[in-house]
Order: sequence, then structure tokens, then C-alpha cells
Amino acid sequence: MRLIVITYFAVCINRINAFVPWRPNTSDFDPSTLHSIEASSHAVRRHKLRIAHASAKFERRTGTGDLNAASFSPLTRREDKTSGPVDLYSDPNDISYWVNVDVGSSGKSFRLVVDTGSADTWIPSAECKSKSCLAHRTFGPDDSSTLHVTSDKTFAIAYASGNVEGYIAKDTLKFGSVTIDKMEFGLAKMVSDDFTNFPVDGILGLGFPSASILKVPTFIESLISHNVISKHIFGAYLHRTADNKNGGTITFGGIDASRIEGGVEALKYYDVNTTTSLWSIRMSDVVLDGQNANFQEGRNVIIDTGTALILIPPEDALKLHQFIPGTKSNGETFYIPCNTDISLQFQFGNDAYQISGKDYVGDPIDAQKELCLSLIVGRSVVRDGAWLIGDVFLRNVYSVFDMENGKIGFGIPVPAVRASSTSMEAFPSSSSDAVSDTIKTALSPVSTFATHDSSTVVFVT
Repeated sequence: MRLIVITYFAVCINRINAFVPWRPNTSDFDPSTLHSIEASSHAVRRHKLRIAHASAKFERRTGTGDLNAASFSPLTRREDKTSGPVDLYSDPNDISYWVNVDVGSSGKSFRLVVDTGSADTWIPSAECKSKSCLAHRTFGPDDSSTLHVTSDKTFAIAYASGNVEGYIAKDTLKFGSVTIDKMEFGLAKMVSDDFTNFPVDGILGLGFPSASILKVPTFIESLISHNVISKHIFGAYLHRTADNKNGGTITFGGIDASRIEGGVEALKYYDVNTTTSLWSIRMSDVVLDGQNANFQEGRNVIIDTGTALILIPPEDALKLHQFIPGTKSNGETFYIPCNTDISLQFQFGNDAYQISGKDYVGDPIDAQKELCLSLIVGRSVVRDGAWLIGDVFLRNVYSVFDMENGKIGFGIPVPAVRASSTSMEAFPSSSSDAVSDTIKTALSPVSTFATHDSSTVVFVT
């Protein structure tokens, strides 16, 4: 992972009334002015941290492979077992959503990011003396009499500017009332310093087993083998800090129908790309103020709960931001007017999902609150040019990750910003007034609160 030193290009463009695609002009670049903005802006520093977080997971990543038919094989039904709820938290800057996990005989608590972009679960080892480990909780024999470390089973995960390296360990993990005995996970003896400022201690991997670098049963597989859940499926809805709400759910083993407008019947499903070991589906286009951006042949997109932003190739980011007058950019980071009211939708097949301005318009970078960060970043973090779609999008949908059938599903959450669609079956016409009202009120800059969100994790068997 590599923190990005960003310089900025300035442009002066008058707001146009007619909808005409507009191209950012970088010819009036004033580096001294924009360096000053960067140095004084907390928002810019937080933004760089978000970019670094996403880059850490995907740039020069190893251990991925093709999915095979076995990945989608139905699982044998096991005897049902009930379990209680577990809280999920978000940091004030919406960088991460994590669950508190108690590990070992002492029940030492760790913050683990809920991450569909990773298959492996790991926490820092007490042996780790890096800057990052010293800033987070660590785990070792002094913390648990039941810890078993397999010293001859090691792992190394490559990131952009360093590695996470360690041993395979086995111990008890507890989530609320759910206990998983002898679960295998990574115990990292070396963690890149770029993790130092992250609000989480480690990762709870919810990706495909074929993507595992540790080559041990994943968290979901462990839930199944311990008879906690019966199906390799989970549904998630993430709240935003700007709403200052408590709530939202992640449901392991099933879907929380009460959180979806129209129930499970209203969900629309999209096939996972079987040539990767990631939660990747095909997006057909982006729609801005009713105009198609015309991304020819669509784009492969990775749906990642562990990434705060939307990261896309620079040329795609430039094309998308052409539709937002007043944009300033250096090609990677984009500044947009804080009062931007462009309607932004991602289209999958015939279904278009609205992204609230609360999510794609970031924090202001100046005291006048004229320019805000765009949370859509021009950076390629996946080799094949796929888009990395994180929480900026996911806070606007109820998402279902169905590994048994190789599909991702989206629905309109309750309550949430609604989506419009050309598919009348998925999005009833009776919602049109609510869509209009919601868009008018929701498109405003993200605010930062000092409190944490808490959501609920529900295990369904």
C-alpha cells in the first residue's frame, strides 16, 4: 500500500445551464495554491487515507484464481441453530465498517473490517513490532491459553508498498452469542506501516474461498461447519455517518426481508464473473441527469464492502466527471462544487440504482465550502481495468452476496434513497414521487460526526 502525494490542477469554469458534457481543463494549474490547500485540508488527508486503504488490498495482490463450478455447489442442509445479534460499527469518516470480535480464552476484542474484497481473516501478532502493530491491538500466547500457532504454516500477502506476513493460528472467535471454536486465521508478525492510521485492527474476509491466500476455511465456511448457518449467503445494508443513524444489518446465512422494499421478491440478481475469484459483476453504464455516459460494452465491477470509495481507471473517471460542471482535477483526485446536484445512477442490466449526493460528494476542502472532494477516484487498482465499487454505492442499496448460486443481488433498502429503473417489476412506478423528493433533499455534502454508527449482524439458519 502506498500513500499518495497529490498535486492539484485548478480550472475556472462557469456553471452552464444546459446539460452538455463538460471536460475539466487542467491548463490553469497553480501548484502553489493547491499545495497549500492540500497541506491545510483535513478532508484531503482523510481522502488520501481512503485511497491508500483500497490500494493496499488490491494493488499487486496475489493468491487469486478462477472460480469453478464447485464454488456454486448447493450445500447440505444442517440442523438449525439460533444465535444473537452482534453490533457493526463505522468510524466517523466512513472509512471502514467493522465488527468487534472476541478472540481466545481471554476474549480480547479486535476491530475487524467486514470485507467482501478479501477472503482471509487476520489480526496482528504480539510478535509484530512495526509502527502499525504498535498502533493497534495485538494477540499472542499471553492473551489466550487456547491459542495454537502452526509455525510451519506461513502466509504473505503482497500490497503496493509492503507485505502482511505471519503464521496460521487457531483459536476461539466469538461474535455476540456466536462462538466458533478452533477457527483458523492469520496471525500477522509483520504489517505494513501504511495500516497505522486505519481504524481497524485486521480483516474479516467474506470473499470466495478460491481467493484465499491463507488456504484455510474462510469465516463463512467456519460458520457453516460449526452449524451456525446453513447457506453460503449473506445480505448487507450499510448506513452513512452523515445521517447520524444507528441501524443497518448484515445477515449471515440469509436475507433480512424487512430491510428491503417489496421484500425478497423485489431483489434483482446479477451473475458473478466466474473468471475471477472476486465478487465481480457486469455494469452496463452510468447515467447522469438522465444521460448515459456511454461506457461501451459496460465495465466489470468489484463489489467491496471493505472499500470506502469508488475507484476507477483515470480515463473513465475523467469521462464521468465531464458531466459535472466546475470540476477540478489532477487526473486521480477530483474536486466538484459542493452544491453539485447531478443525478448519478449505476446501471446493471435494465436496473439503475441512484447514488445519493451524501455519498459521492465528499467533505469541503476550503472554508467557503465551494469545492468538495469527489469520492469517485481516478485510480486503477485492479489489473484488468475493473471498477472497484465500495461503500459510496453500497450505502444506497441492500446487497446480497450469494455464493451458492454465484450471484449478487441489489434491492431498495428501507429506509434509504430509492433507485429508479427501467425494470418496472423491480422498481414500481408508484415510487416516482418519492424518488424525486429524496434526490432533492439528499444531494448535499457529506458531514462528519464525532459519533460512531452501530449496525446489527444477524445470523440466519
